[in-house]
Amino acid sequence: MSDFPDDVDRYYAELARVREWDEGTRAAFRASVELIRDLDRGTAARTFGARADEDGTDRLFEAVWHEREWVVVRELHVGEDGAITRYWWQRIEDERGGLTDQALDRDEWGLRALDRDDFYTAWDTPEWSLTA
Repeated sequence: MSDFPDDVDRYYAELARVREWDEGTRAAFRASVELIRDLDRGTAARTFGARADEDGTDRLFEAVWHEREWVVVRELHVGEDGAITRYWWQRIEDERGGLTDQALDRDEWGLRALDRDDFYTAWDTPEWSLTA
């Protein structure tokens, strides 16, 4: 077992129960979460970007260079109505969506430049917190 905080362990256990995952699926999912956590905590090169989707949702991304591609480790969705959703290793997915599993491609995704400070200003703003 990993050293996930208790609330994170409970969240993923409930997700597995609701989705009726077998032990193999649970283990694979947990390994993915652990990789994202380790990349997020690591010191590898990072990049940030943002885009607006056709539905009016702004998406902000933080990605880490890993095995010759940019792996998204944090993703922030800001809906047209102001609703905020955050995805990272503590909440890879929920009923509304999830952290992309695609390598970040700045050109293909049409990302605009975003610096670290702007990303974390949005990420850390308390009134933007969304409880599960």
